[in-house]
Amino acid sequence: MSAKLGDILITQGVIDHDKLISALSDQRAFGGKLGRTLIDLGYVTEDELLLALSTQLGLEIVDLEETEVLPEALRCIPVDACERYGVFPVRVDEAERVLWVATAEPDRQVLQEVAQISQYTLEPMLASMSSIERALRRSYFGDTTLGSVPRDFPLAAPRPRSVPNRSAEAAFPDDLVAEPESYATGAVAPAGDPPAAMEELKALIIRLERTVNAQSRAFRALVDLLQQKGIVRRGELGQRTTRK
Repeated sequence: MSAKLGDILITQGVIDHDKLISALSDQRAFGGKLGRTLIDLGYVTEDELLLALSTQLGLEIVDLEETEVLPEALRCIPVDACERYGVFPVRVDEAERVLWVATAEPDRQVLQEVAQISQYTLEPMLASMSSIERALRRSYFGDTTLGSVPRDFPLAAPRPRSVPNRSAEAAFPDDLVAEPESYATGAVAPAGDPPAAMEELKALIIRLERTVNAQSRAFRALVDLLQQKGIVRRGELGQRTTRK
């Protein structure tokens, strides 16, 4: 069984028990993955989370700033689907119908839907969401104004190691803390040929999700502003919502 993400981050000295409790409270209140919540709260960097996920899932980390992506890989997934699912096609083996995709959150259900759209078997790789967004702008829209951003690893100095406090996990259900069963640790194959009606429905869902995502970003920006002004503390909104 995979180690829990919170355990790994504490063992690596990235967060402590109190920050894990705060992040779990926010996750319970607002939903989403624990890793994304930790980033939004400012408790971990994208690169620190990638290292922890790589340890947990055994997936390779890919540097999209240094990776040459060929047009045949880009043609495998429509850009709308890449933006919706937060993935980026890295390389393709046409003979074997295998597509390697970068993702910040290798959720199995999400990758299953991408495999259904592309009709390729997917091999997930890890990359930060910001590097995926830059790669999408460069490769699909020809945006050459985006400079490369150096990664924090492997040159970042190691942090002191600490022992995980199991009481943090005991306070929350396992599905909030662990999530290993929802992540893909290997190839994800398409289920079959997508019907035309399903494709139209997916296009509609993509448009709707863009609107929802924009509202979510605006809400998170408001929360960040309240925190910067000292009106609320990090993790406080989640804790208050959980108590109600």
